[in-house]
Amino acid sequence: MDALQAPEYKKKYKIVISDCHLSAGRFFEGQLNPHEDFHHDDDMVQFFDYFTVGRYGTHADGSAVEVELIINGDYFDFLNVPIHGEFEESITEKMAIYKTEAIIKGHPQVMEALRRFAAHPGKTITYLVGNHDGELFFPSVRERITQEWDPEGKFPSRKVVLVANRDRLTYEGGVEVRHGNQFEAANMMNFEKPILSEYVDEPILNLPWGSIYVLKIINRMKWERAYVDKVRPVKVFILFGLILDPWFTIRFCALTAFYFIKTRFVYSPKRRSRLKVTMDIFKQETKLSHDLESEARELLTVRSDLKTVIFGHTHRPMDKIYPDGKQYINTGTWTRMINLDWSGLGQHLRRTFAYVEINGEQARCELREWVGEYQPHQSFQI
Repeated sequence: MDALQAPEYKKKYKIVISDCHLSAGRFFEGQLNPHEDFHHDDDMVQFFDYFTVGRYGTHADGSAVEVELIINGDYFDFLNVPIHGEFEESITEKMAIYKTEAIIKGHPQVMEALRRFAAHPGKTITYLVGNHDGELFFPSVRERITQEWDPEGKFPSRKVVLVANRDRLTYEGGVEVRHGNQFEAANMMNFEKPILSEYVDEPILNLPWGSIYVLKIINRMKWERAYVDKVRPVKVFILFGLILDPWFTIRFCALTAFYFIKTRFVYSPKRRSRLKVTMDIFKQETKLSHDLESEARELLTVRSDLKTVIFGHTHRPMDKIYPDGKQYINTGTWTRMINLDWSGLGQHLRRTFAYVEINGEQARCELREWVGEYQPHQSFQI
């Protein structure tokens, strides 16, 4: 069939967001919550609503336009939700449900907007696990969130799917979506054994070292420097810190080294530590910058079926086309970041997302930024 006789397909869309880090809301457990990093509920509500109307509502013949909202990991930030002021590393299913309820209660407008999105014909939600939302491995957590977002409160749902048995989604046109943490030894989730049950009183999450580090070191240091988890690259932050904020930086480095040794070389039934993984962590953490571009390029090279890979995780938005026509997109983050890299020096808030338009077997992908409507005022973030 020549080009003039090519069949016409109805376009469908994939909207990919990641790393929004919703936790327990601005106020939690009776006080202002310093661990909440997401402050843009109104913008996100508008964002979801936008992709249900107009060209994203119905086709010319009246049929529903297919729009899949892909939440590509670290949307719920369970690591940032304390339980009675403490960040426990031995996370049971009961604790995971407590955190889930806290996040749902902390962002009621967003929860309602997601339910409203899923209620429209042709609209679906798919959620992939990242390294900050490992609690999704608990079946009761997936059920609770699905019921919250499904327009009829059903589980299982035809409209809402939380994926916990794999780390990727593949689509027409050679498009693959992954969170990206599986390329880092420190943040790699164990999909084969996500829950530990031997030698413990109650089954607990099998957390990677990076998650334990956030719970025990990063969250503690945020009380002193609220920006400690928002600066990239971390190595440049340390170099500047040794000059401008030496005492805090030395303590930060010392605690990091101490906790790395303690959790990687001291046996605990709550963790699994292998020497190879430990060495991989050390090797990767000594790199000056790690934006997953080399991993994306390698994946595109070895997989002839792939044209575009979409990652999140690094909080660094990217949209790069290579000479062979292949493409790497990173969806960045909806939280404020401080960039010490010359390519984007300064403090940034970019509400970025991947926009995928599929027409038959062809896909067109690009990184876009949500602008929305300006508000008269908003919360101040450091």
